[in-house]
Order: sequence, then C-alpha cells, then structure tokens
Amino acid sequence: MKKGMIIFMLLFAFMGGCSKNLDFATDEPFIVVSSSIAGPDIARNFYPTNISLYDNGKLVLHTETTEKIVIGEDAPIVEMQLEENEVDNVKRLIKKNGFWKFKEDVSDDDSVDGSFLYITVNLTDESKTVGGLNPDHPEFNDIADYVRKLVSDDDYRWWNKEIKEYIIETNPELE
Repeated sequence: MKKGMIIFMLLFAFMGGCSKNLDFATDEPFIVVSSSIAGPDIARNFYPTNISLYDNGKLVLHTETTEKIVIGEDAPIVEMQLEENEVDNVKRLIKKNGFWKFKEDVSDDDSVDGSFLYITVNLTDESKTVGGLNPDHPEFNDIADYVRKLVSDDDYRWWNKEIKEYIIETNPELE
C-alpha cells in the first residue's frame, strides 16, 4: 500500500513539475489572434484582422500597417469589455490545449491559397507565435475560433465595412 502511494505521489509531482506555469501578460494583450487572406486578390484587401485580448477583459478588433497599406491612429476599431469568465475561458483553452507545446508552423501543407491565421500568446517574460496558412491543428483552431467568436457578427461586419472604406480613402494608390 505504501509503495503504491509513494509511486502515485512521485508521478503527481513529476507531472506538476513538467507543466509550464503560464503567467499571462498584464501590460499588453495576453493573446492576439490575427488572420489575413492568402489567395489572389487586390492589394487593398491584404490587411490583417487582429483581435487583441487584455487581462482586464478589454478586447480590441483592429488592423495594422502592412508593406503596402498604411493604417493611421484614426483607423476604425471595435473595442469591447468582456466578462471575467470569458477571459478565464481563453486562458483555460491556452493551457488545456497545450499552446506552449505547439510547433510554430501549423500550416496545412496541401494548401496553396486561403488564409493565414496566427496566435500570439504573451506571458510576463516571453511570447510565442504559432500559425500558418490554413492551419490544420485542432487545438490551435479551437483557441482561435473561441477568441474570434467573442466578437459579434454585427460588430465584425461593421468594422470590416469601415476598415475597407478607410483603406480606400487613406491609400488611394491601391485603387
């Protein structure tokens, strides 16, 4: 009986020692889910869609400057406040799905077009970005899908329409 208990305790201690303690960032987004198209299209449509989530529950849907598209401080964004349980659910998914064990490139090797999808997780002392072209990794996609669903379809449609108009107005050379 004692021998079995000792083995159990050693196994439990070993498993606990192997798991990474995830001390999520509090001074920047702790997760950013970013997507962009990959197939043939006009230059003005190659902007990233970023969803940044902060520890305090602030979620921001935004884009950023690319090689061909300039995005200013006045670009449309969607900002919303999430419930604490929604933030906790994202953190739980990151831990449960073993994000820190993912290889950095989770592309579907058979893809030639579609979309790029990346997840960056920021801890207090390090960051990791995972993603690629049409990622074919269920746990990765589980995290990305959950974060993307935190933005309502109406908010996303409004932002997408506004950001396209903004890009046309501020980058007329792309017409």
